[in-house]
Amino acid sequence: MASDAGESDGSSVDFTTRHELRDVELWFVERGVPHFVETKTDGSVLDAWTRALPLLVVAYLLLGFNALDLANWSLTENLLAAVAVLAMLIAAWAISNRLRGVPTFARPTDIDAPELALFLIGPAVPVVAFGQFGDALESVVLAAVLLALIYIWSAYGLGPLLRWGTRRGSRQLASLGSLVARALPLLLLFNTFLFINAEVWELAGTLTGPAYVVVLFTFFALGATFALSRVPGTIRAVNTFESWEDIDHHLVGTPAERFVPVRPEDPSTAPLDTLGVRQRLNIGLVVLFGQALQITLVTAALTAFFIGFGFFGITESIAAGWTGLGDINVLFETTFGERQLVLSEPLIRVSAFLGAFSGMYFTVVLTTDDTYRTEFSDDVGPEIREALAVRTAYRVARGTHRDGRPTGWPARLATKKSEKLT
Repeated sequence: MASDAGESDGSSVDFTTRHELRDVELWFVERGVPHFVETKTDGSVLDAWTRALPLLVVAYLLLGFNALDLANWSLTENLLAAVAVLAMLIAAWAISNRLRGVPTFARPTDIDAPELALFLIGPAVPVVAFGQFGDALESVVLAAVLLALIYIWSAYGLGPLLRWGTRRGSRQLASLGSLVARALPLLLLFNTFLFINAEVWELAGTLTGPAYVVVLFTFFALGATFALSRVPGTIRAVNTFESWEDIDHHLVGTPAERFVPVRPEDPSTAPLDTLGVRQRLNIGLVVLFGQALQITLVTAALTAFFIGFGFFGITESIAAGWTGLGDINVLFETTFGERQLVLSEPLIRVSAFLGAFSGMYFTVVLTTDDTYRTEFSDDVGPEIREALAVRTAYRVARGTHRDGRPTGWPARLATKKSEKLT
Protein backbone atom coordinates (compact mmCIF):
# COMPACT_ATOMS: atom_id res chain seq x y z
CA MET A 1 0.00 0.00 0.00
CA ALA A 2 3.00 2.25 0.13
CA SER A 3 3.01 5.10 -2.34
CA ASP A 4 5.63 7.30 -3.93
CA ALA A 5 6.16 9.39 -0.83
CA GLY A 6 6.26 13.11 -1.13
CA GLU A 7 4.42 13.42 -4.47
CA SER A 8 0.92 14.20 -3.22
CA ASP A 9 -0.61 17.51 -4.23
CA GLY A 10 0.39 20.38 -1.95
CA SER A 11 3.26 18.51 -0.33
CA SER A 12 6.38 20.52 0.47
CA VAL A 13 8.56 17.50 1.20
CA ASP A 14 12.11 17.86 -0.05
CA PHE A 15 13.42 15.11 -2.33
CA THR A 16 16.06 14.12 0.22
CA THR A 17 13.38 13.10 2.73
CA ARG A 18 11.64 10.56 0.50
CA HIS A 19 13.88 7.70 1.57
CA GLU A 20 13.13 8.43 5.24
CA LEU A 21 9.41 8.66 4.49
CA ARG A 22 9.60 5.28 2.78
CA ASP A 23 11.18 3.81 5.92
CA VAL A 24 8.26 5.12 7.97
CA GLU A 25 5.77 3.66 5.49
CA LEU A 26 7.40 0.24 5.74
CA TRP A 27 7.30 0.61 9.52
CA PHE A 28 3.52 1.20 9.32
CA VAL A 29 3.07 -1.97 7.26
CA GLU A 30 5.14 -4.05 9.68
CA ARG A 31 3.04 -2.77 12.61
CA GLY A 32 -0.24 -3.83 10.99
CA VAL A 33 -1.44 -0.28 10.13
CA PRO A 34 -0.85 -0.01 6.36
CA HIS A 35 -3.71 2.49 6.05
CA PHE A 36 -1.54 5.09 7.76
CA VAL A 37 0.48 5.27 4.52
CA GLU A 38 -0.51 8.28 2.41
CA THR A 39 -1.56 7.45 -1.15
CA LYS A 40 -2.49 9.57 -4.13
CA THR A 41 -5.84 7.82 -4.55
CA ASP A 42 -6.50 7.36 -0.83
CA GLY A 43 -7.54 3.75 -1.28
CA SER A 44 -9.78 3.52 -4.36
CA VAL A 45 -11.99 0.44 -4.51
CA LEU A 46 -10.36 -0.62 -7.80
CA ASP A 47 -6.87 -0.05 -6.34
CA ALA A 48 -7.53 -2.80 -3.79
CA TRP A 49 -8.04 -5.33 -6.60
CA THR A 50 -5.12 -3.94 -8.60
CA ARG A 51 -2.79 -4.70 -5.69
CA ALA A 52 -4.09 -8.29 -5.72
CA LEU A 53 -3.76 -8.70 -9.51
CA PRO A 54 -1.55 -11.85 -9.42
CA LEU A 55 -4.06 -13.53 -7.10
CA LEU A 56 -6.92 -12.57 -9.42
CA VAL A 57 -5.13 -14.11 -12.41
CA VAL A 58 -4.68 -17.42 -10.56
CA ALA A 59 -8.30 -17.37 -9.37
CA TYR A 60 -9.49 -16.62 -12.94
CA LEU A 61 -7.77 -19.76 -14.23
CA LEU A 62 -8.89 -22.00 -11.37
CA LEU A 63 -12.53 -20.90 -11.67
CA GLY A 64 -12.52 -21.96 -15.31
CA PHE A 65 -11.52 -25.50 -14.32
CA ASN A 66 -14.91 -25.82 -12.64
CA ALA A 67 -15.96 -27.22 -16.03
CA LEU A 68 -14.03 -30.44 -15.34
CA ASP A 69 -15.83 -33.52 -14.04
CA LEU A 70 -13.31 -35.50 -12.02
CA ALA A 71 -15.92 -37.96 -10.75
CA ASN A 72 -17.42 -39.09 -14.06
CA TRP A 73 -14.77 -38.35 -16.69
CA SER A 74 -11.60 -40.32 -17.30
CA LEU A 75 -8.17 -38.81 -16.77
CA THR A 76 -7.71 -38.36 -20.52
CA GLU A 77 -11.09 -36.64 -20.88
CA ASN A 78 -10.33 -34.27 -18.00
CA LEU A 79 -6.89 -33.42 -19.44
CA LEU A 80 -8.40 -32.65 -22.84
CA ALA A 81 -11.13 -30.60 -21.18
CA ALA A 82 -8.49 -28.69 -19.17
CA VAL A 83 -6.65 -27.78 -22.39
CA ALA A 84 -9.93 -26.63 -23.97
CA VAL A 85 -10.81 -24.58 -20.86
CA LEU A 86 -7.40 -22.90 -20.86
CA ALA A 87 -7.77 -22.06 -24.55
CA MET A 88 -11.23 -20.55 -24.00
CA LEU A 89 -10.05 -18.49 -21.02
CA ILE A 90 -7.15 -17.08 -23.01
CA ALA A 91 -9.50 -16.39 -25.93
CA ALA A 92 -11.92 -14.53 -23.64
CA TRP A 93 -9.03 -12.43 -22.33
CA ALA A 94 -7.78 -11.68 -25.87
CA ILE A 95 -11.26 -10.73 -27.12
CA SER A 96 -11.75 -8.48 -24.11
CA ASN A 97 -8.46 -6.72 -24.92
CA ARG A 98 -9.43 -6.18 -28.56
CA LEU A 99 -12.84 -4.80 -27.63
CA ARG A 100 -11.12 -2.23 -25.39
CA GLY A 101 -8.66 -1.26 -28.10
CA VAL A 102 -5.53 -2.63 -26.44
CA PRO A 103 -3.06 -5.19 -27.86
CA THR A 104 -4.51 -8.69 -28.06
CA PHE A 105 -2.25 -10.30 -25.48
CA ALA A 106 -1.46 -7.23 -23.41
CA ARG A 107 -0.87 -8.06 -19.77
CA PRO A 108 -3.32 -6.41 -17.36
CA THR A 109 -1.71 -3.75 -15.18
CA ASP A 110 -4.76 -2.11 -13.63
CA ILE A 111 -8.16 -3.38 -12.62
CA ASP A 112 -11.11 -1.46 -14.07
CA ALA A 113 -14.72 -2.35 -14.78
CA PRO A 114 -13.91 -4.42 -17.94
CA GLU A 115 -11.40 -6.56 -16.03
CA LEU A 116 -13.93 -7.15 -13.25
CA ALA A 117 -16.58 -8.17 -15.79
CA LEU A 118 -14.10 -10.57 -17.41
CA PHE A 119 -13.26 -12.09 -14.03
CA LEU A 120 -16.96 -12.67 -13.28
CA ILE A 121 -18.09 -13.94 -16.69
CA GLY A 122 -14.95 -15.35 -18.34
CA PRO A 123 -14.60 -18.51 -16.21
CA ALA A 124 -18.29 -19.32 -16.78
CA VAL A 125 -17.84 -19.43 -20.57
CA PRO A 126 -16.11 -22.86 -20.75
CA VAL A 127 -18.53 -24.21 -18.16
CA VAL A 128 -21.49 -23.19 -20.35
CA ALA A 129 -19.68 -24.62 -23.39
CA PHE A 130 -19.72 -28.02 -21.70
CA GLY A 131 -23.46 -27.69 -21.02
CA GLN A 132 -23.10 -27.30 -17.24
CA PHE A 133 -25.43 -24.36 -16.70
CA GLY A 134 -25.82 -24.90 -12.97
CA ASP A 135 -22.07 -24.96 -12.52
CA ALA A 136 -21.80 -21.80 -14.63
CA LEU A 137 -24.03 -19.92 -12.19
CA GLU A 138 -21.95 -21.37 -9.36
CA SER A 139 -18.77 -20.06 -11.01
CA VAL A 140 -20.20 -16.54 -11.28
CA VAL A 141 -21.32 -16.54 -7.63
CA LEU A 142 -17.97 -17.95 -6.47
CA ALA A 143 -16.12 -15.31 -8.52
CA ALA A 144 -18.18 -12.56 -6.85
CA VAL A 145 -17.43 -14.00 -3.41
CA LEU A 146 -13.71 -14.18 -4.22
CA LEU A 147 -13.74 -10.55 -5.38
CA ALA A 148 -15.31 -9.53 -2.08
CA LEU A 149 -12.82 -11.55 -0.03
CA ILE A 150 -9.84 -10.28 -2.03
CA TYR A 151 -11.06 -6.71 -1.63
CA ILE A 152 -11.37 -7.08 2.15
CA TRP A 153 -7.95 -8.75 2.35
CA SER A 154 -6.24 -6.10 0.22
CA ALA A 155 -8.13 -2.95 1.20
CA TYR A 156 -7.87 -3.49 4.93
CA GLY A 157 -4.33 -4.82 4.98
CA LEU A 158 -5.18 -8.19 6.54
CA GLY A 159 -1.89 -9.66 5.32
CA PRO A 160 0.29 -7.18 7.25
CA LEU A 161 -2.11 -7.44 10.19
CA LEU A 162 -1.78 -11.23 10.29
CA ARG A 163 2.01 -10.98 10.11
CA TRP A 164 1.94 -8.50 12.99
CA GLY A 165 -0.40 -10.80 14.89
CA THR A 166 1.81 -13.82 14.30
CA ARG A 167 4.84 -12.01 15.72
CA ARG A 168 2.77 -10.78 18.62
CA GLY A 169 1.27 -14.21 19.23
CA SER A 170 4.69 -15.79 19.50
CA ARG A 171 5.50 -13.32 22.28
CA GLN A 172 2.18 -13.94 24.01
CA LEU A 173 2.78 -17.69 24.18
CA ALA A 174 5.22 -16.97 26.99
CA SER A 175 2.44 -15.40 29.04
CA LEU A 176 -0.13 -18.11 28.31
CA GLY A 177 0.31 -19.61 31.77
CA SER A 178 -0.56 -16.38 33.55
CA LEU A 179 -3.50 -15.77 31.22
CA VAL A 180 -4.96 -19.19 31.94
CA ALA A 181 -4.30 -18.76 35.67
CA ARG A 182 -6.39 -15.58 35.63
CA ALA A 183 -9.16 -17.16 33.58
CA LEU A 184 -9.49 -20.45 35.45
CA PRO A 185 -10.99 -19.11 38.70
CA LEU A 186 -13.69 -17.32 36.73
CA LEU A 187 -14.54 -20.08 34.31
CA LEU A 188 -13.73 -23.52 35.64
CA LEU A 189 -15.91 -23.35 38.73
CA PHE A 190 -19.03 -22.97 36.59
CA ASN A 191 -18.00 -24.79 33.42
CA THR A 192 -16.73 -27.91 35.17
CA PHE A 193 -20.22 -28.55 36.47
CA LEU A 194 -21.59 -27.98 32.97
CA PHE A 195 -19.05 -30.45 31.62
CA ILE A 196 -20.39 -33.27 33.81
CA ASN A 197 -24.00 -32.37 33.08
CA ALA A 198 -25.93 -34.89 31.00
CA GLU A 199 -28.08 -32.22 29.32
CA VAL A 200 -24.96 -30.46 27.96
CA TRP A 201 -23.68 -33.72 26.51
CA GLU A 202 -27.10 -34.48 25.04
CA LEU A 203 -27.12 -31.06 23.37
CA ALA A 204 -23.52 -30.47 22.29
CA GLY A 205 -22.45 -34.09 21.93
CA THR A 206 -25.09 -34.83 19.31
CA LEU A 207 -24.83 -31.61 17.28
CA THR A 208 -23.31 -32.22 13.85
CA GLY A 209 -22.80 -30.44 10.57
CA PRO A 210 -23.93 -26.86 9.94
CA ALA A 211 -26.02 -26.71 13.11
CA TYR A 212 -22.94 -27.27 15.28
CA VAL A 213 -21.00 -24.61 13.33
CA VAL A 214 -23.86 -22.12 13.76
CA VAL A 215 -23.93 -22.68 17.53
CA LEU A 216 -20.17 -22.12 17.87
CA PHE A 217 -20.33 -19.08 15.58
CA THR A 218 -23.07 -17.62 17.77
CA PHE A 219 -20.69 -17.57 20.72
CA PHE A 220 -18.05 -15.95 18.53
CA ALA A 221 -20.48 -13.33 17.20
CA LEU A 222 -21.68 -12.38 20.68
CA GLY A 223 -18.12 -12.01 21.94
CA ALA A 224 -17.11 -9.96 18.89
CA THR A 225 -20.10 -7.66 19.46
CA PHE A 226 -19.02 -6.93 23.02
CA ALA A 227 -15.43 -6.33 21.89
CA LEU A 228 -16.50 -4.01 19.06
CA SER A 229 -18.54 -1.90 21.45
CA ARG A 230 -15.32 -0.91 23.26
CA VAL A 231 -13.18 -0.09 20.22
CA PRO A 232 -14.28 3.57 19.72
CA GLY A 233 -13.44 4.42 23.34
CA THR A 234 -10.04 2.76 23.02
CA ILE A 235 -9.23 4.76 19.88
CA ARG A 236 -10.24 8.04 21.53
CA ALA A 237 -8.08 7.26 24.56
CA VAL A 238 -4.88 6.56 22.61
CA ASN A 239 -5.35 9.34 20.02
CA THR A 240 -4.96 12.18 22.53
CA PHE A 241 -1.58 13.83 23.06
CA GLU A 242 -0.90 16.59 25.57
CA SER A 243 1.89 18.33 23.64
CA TRP A 244 4.57 17.96 21.01
CA GLU A 245 6.88 16.62 23.70
CA ASP A 246 4.38 13.83 24.35
CA ILE A 247 4.56 12.85 20.68
CA ASP A 248 8.37 13.14 20.63
CA HIS A 249 8.54 10.67 23.51
CA HIS A 250 6.69 8.06 21.42
CA LEU A 251 8.91 8.63 18.38
CA VAL A 252 12.02 7.34 20.12
CA GLY A 253 13.24 4.15 18.47
CA THR A 254 11.11 4.61 15.33
CA PRO A 255 12.12 5.80 11.84
CA ALA A 256 10.18 9.03 12.50
CA GLU A 257 12.62 9.95 15.27
CA ARG A 258 14.73 11.61 12.58
CA PHE A 259 11.93 13.99 11.64
CA VAL A 260 12.11 17.35 13.41
CA PRO A 261 9.24 19.38 11.94
CA VAL A 262 8.72 23.10 12.45
CA ARG A 263 6.37 23.34 15.42
CA PRO A 264 3.66 25.87 16.34
CA GLU A 265 4.92 28.69 18.57
CA ASP A 266 2.68 27.52 21.39
CA PRO A 267 4.24 24.24 22.60
CA SER A 268 1.00 23.25 24.36
CA THR A 269 -0.86 23.06 21.05
CA ALA A 270 -1.62 19.39 20.48
CA PRO A 271 -1.07 18.48 16.82
CA LEU A 272 -4.16 16.28 16.59
CA ASP A 273 -5.17 14.94 13.21
CA THR A 274 -8.58 13.57 12.31
CA LEU A 275 -8.45 9.88 11.45
CA GLY A 276 -10.23 8.77 8.29
CA VAL A 277 -12.67 5.89 8.17
CA ARG A 278 -10.04 3.47 6.88
CA GLN A 279 -7.54 4.49 9.55
CA ARG A 280 -10.16 3.97 12.28
CA LEU A 281 -11.10 0.58 10.88
CA ASN A 282 -7.41 -0.35 10.69
CA ILE A 283 -6.85 0.61 14.33
CA GLY A 284 -10.04 -1.21 15.29
CA LEU A 285 -8.76 -4.38 13.64
CA VAL A 286 -5.46 -4.07 15.52
CA VAL A 287 -7.31 -3.63 18.83
CA LEU A 288 -9.62 -6.56 18.14
CA PHE A 289 -6.79 -8.72 16.85
CA GLY A 290 -4.71 -8.04 19.93
CA GLN A 291 -7.61 -9.01 22.19
CA ALA A 292 -8.58 -11.95 19.96
CA LEU A 293 -5.12 -13.47 20.29
CA GLN A 294 -5.37 -13.43 24.06
CA ILE A 295 -8.93 -14.76 24.07
CA THR A 296 -8.05 -17.49 21.56
CA LEU A 297 -5.11 -18.63 23.69
CA VAL A 298 -7.34 -18.87 26.77
CA THR A 299 -10.12 -20.59 24.81
CA ALA A 300 -7.72 -23.14 23.32
CA ALA A 301 -6.20 -23.84 26.74
CA LEU A 302 -9.61 -24.39 28.33
CA THR A 303 -10.75 -26.62 25.46
CA ALA A 304 -7.61 -28.70 25.88
CA PHE A 305 -8.31 -28.89 29.65
CA PHE A 306 -11.83 -30.23 29.06
CA ILE A 307 -10.56 -32.80 26.56
CA GLY A 308 -7.88 -33.98 28.99
CA PHE A 309 -10.30 -34.03 31.93
CA GLY A 310 -12.89 -35.94 29.92
CA PHE A 311 -10.31 -38.37 28.58
CA PHE A 312 -9.47 -39.49 32.11
CA GLY A 313 -12.91 -39.02 33.68
CA ILE A 314 -15.58 -39.85 31.10
CA THR A 315 -15.81 -43.48 30.04
CA GLU A 316 -17.40 -44.72 26.84
CA SER A 317 -20.51 -45.99 28.67
CA ILE A 318 -20.99 -42.65 30.47
CA ALA A 319 -20.64 -40.71 27.20
CA ALA A 320 -23.13 -43.04 25.48
CA GLY A 321 -25.61 -42.68 28.34
CA TRP A 322 -25.38 -38.87 28.52
CA THR A 323 -25.66 -38.34 24.78
CA GLY A 324 -28.39 -40.96 24.32
CA LEU A 325 -26.45 -42.45 21.42
CA GLY A 326 -26.42 -46.21 21.17
CA ASP A 327 -22.96 -46.22 19.67
CA ILE A 328 -20.41 -43.41 19.89
CA ASN A 329 -17.42 -42.86 17.64
CA VAL A 330 -14.22 -43.60 19.58
CA LEU A 331 -11.19 -41.87 18.08
CA PHE A 332 -8.57 -43.25 20.43
CA GLU A 333 -8.52 -45.60 23.41
CA THR A 334 -5.94 -46.91 25.83
CA THR A 335 -5.65 -48.50 29.25
CA PHE A 336 -4.48 -46.61 32.31
CA GLY A 337 -4.08 -48.90 35.29
CA GLU A 338 -7.33 -50.86 35.25
CA ARG A 339 -9.38 -48.09 33.61
CA GLN A 340 -10.20 -47.92 29.92
CA LEU A 341 -9.62 -44.38 28.64
CA VAL A 342 -11.33 -43.21 25.46
CA LEU A 343 -11.15 -40.11 23.31
CA SER A 344 -14.57 -39.93 21.69
CA GLU A 345 -16.14 -37.63 19.11
CA PRO A 346 -18.83 -36.40 21.58
CA LEU A 347 -16.04 -35.49 24.03
CA ILE A 348 -14.38 -33.32 21.35
CA ARG A 349 -17.71 -31.68 20.49
CA VAL A 350 -18.63 -30.94 24.10
CA SER A 351 -15.14 -29.63 24.89
CA ALA A 352 -15.18 -27.31 21.89
CA PHE A 353 -18.70 -26.16 22.81
CA LEU A 354 -17.68 -25.26 26.36
CA GLY A 355 -14.42 -23.76 25.12
CA ALA A 356 -16.34 -21.45 22.76
CA PHE A 357 -18.75 -20.55 25.55
CA SER A 358 -15.81 -19.81 27.84
CA GLY A 359 -14.25 -17.61 25.15
CA MET A 360 -17.45 -15.58 24.87
CA TYR A 361 -17.71 -15.18 28.63
CA PHE A 362 -14.05 -14.23 28.91
CA THR A 363 -14.52 -11.63 26.16
CA VAL A 364 -17.41 -10.05 28.07
CA VAL A 365 -15.29 -9.89 31.23
CA LEU A 366 -12.29 -8.55 29.29
CA THR A 367 -14.30 -5.73 27.70
CA THR A 368 -16.50 -4.73 30.63
CA ASP A 369 -14.40 -5.18 33.76
CA ASP A 370 -11.96 -2.31 34.34
CA THR A 371 -9.29 -4.48 35.95
CA TYR A 372 -9.26 -7.07 33.20
CA ARG A 373 -9.60 -4.50 30.43
CA THR A 374 -6.55 -2.65 31.74
CA GLU A 375 -4.53 -5.81 32.26
CA PHE A 376 -5.32 -7.47 28.94
CA SER A 377 -5.55 -4.44 26.63
CA ASP A 378 -2.84 -2.06 27.77
CA ASP A 379 -0.15 -4.04 26.00
CA VAL A 380 -1.80 -3.18 22.65
CA GLY A 381 -2.56 0.47 23.57
CA PRO A 382 1.06 1.68 23.70
CA GLU A 383 1.77 0.22 20.26
CA ILE A 384 -1.25 1.99 18.76
CA ARG A 385 -0.34 5.23 20.50
CA GLU A 386 3.19 4.98 19.14
CA ALA A 387 1.83 4.40 15.61
CA LEU A 388 -0.44 7.45 15.92
CA ALA A 389 2.48 9.60 17.06
CA VAL A 390 4.57 8.39 14.13
CA ARG A 391 1.65 9.12 11.80
CA THR A 392 1.53 12.72 13.03
CA ALA A 393 5.27 13.24 12.41
CA TYR A 394 4.97 11.47 9.04
CA ARG A 395 2.10 13.71 7.91
CA VAL A 396 3.94 16.84 9.06
CA ALA A 397 7.02 15.77 7.08
CA ARG A 398 4.85 15.21 4.00
CA GLY A 399 3.08 18.53 4.42
CA THR A 400 -0.35 16.89 4.69
CA HIS A 401 -0.85 17.37 8.43
CA ARG A 402 -3.73 19.65 9.52
CA ASP A 403 -3.88 21.47 12.82
CA GLY A 404 -5.49 24.67 11.66
CA ARG A 405 -2.53 25.59 9.43
CA PRO A 406 -2.58 25.29 5.63
CA THR A 407 -1.71 21.99 3.96
CA GLY A 408 1.95 21.98 3.06
CA TRP A 409 3.24 23.07 6.47
CA PRO A 410 7.05 23.01 6.00
CA ALA A 411 9.22 20.35 7.56
CA ARG A 412 12.89 19.64 7.79
CA LEU A 413 14.95 16.56 8.54
CA ALA A 414 17.54 16.42 11.31
CA THR A 415 18.69 14.32 14.23
CA LYS A 416 17.59 15.01 17.76
CA LYS A 417 21.16 14.66 18.96
CA SER A 418 22.15 17.79 17.03
CA GLU A 419 19.14 20.00 17.77
CA LYS A 420 16.88 20.58 20.76
CA LEU A 421 13.21 21.26 20.34
CA THR A 422 11.65 24.34 21.88
